[in-house]
Amino acid sequence: MQRTRAELESMSHDDLVHRVLELQDLLREGLAVRGTLHAVLNALLAAKEEEVARFADADTDALSLEDQELKRAWAAARHAVANPLGAARKHQAG
Repeated sequence: MQRTRAELESMSHDDLVHRVLELQDLLREGLAVRGTLHAVLNALLAAKEEEVARFADADTDALSLEDQELKRAWAAARHAVANPLGAARKHQAG
């Protein structure tokens, strides 16, 4: 739960320490999940290497609508592996 500045300022030192430790645990869990997802995505890209390369090199205009969607999906997967933070920002932007 997010707290306002006033709420944080009114908390005792022990409560603040407890809150920081909770947030550290949440961050650690989130990083572990991200690491696992990154490993799974890398394995998927490696297993589908030929298909990924074929779609990366394909001219979008020459592809069917379904294949265009696959091309976008593989490109998003490559972007997520290469630059997870950039991919997350791009996803949030729309």
